[in-house]
Amino acid sequence: MNSPLPPKEITCECGNRFMSQQRSNWCRLCGKQLFYDSKDKNKGRTNQIFFMSVIVIVIGLIAYLFIEMIITPVVNLLKL
Repeated sequence: MNSPLPPKEITCECGNRFMSQQRSNWCRLCGKQLFYDSKDKNKGRTNQIFFMSVIVIVIGLIAYLFIEMIITPVVNLLKL
């Protein structure tokens, strides 16, 4: 398990303040994710970009396979 960090007061953009001992928390007023360190914030942003790009690639691959395996043969059959 991770040992708790020293208490630190974190302020959200909406003005909510609270004490945190975790690497990340969620603001109770606006629902944004808040980080203990700015380094963790950058890591979270990098993870978000990585996962979104993986999702876009997977959707693109599925669309490509759908076009190549279903649409193209059906169109060729209709031309006959």
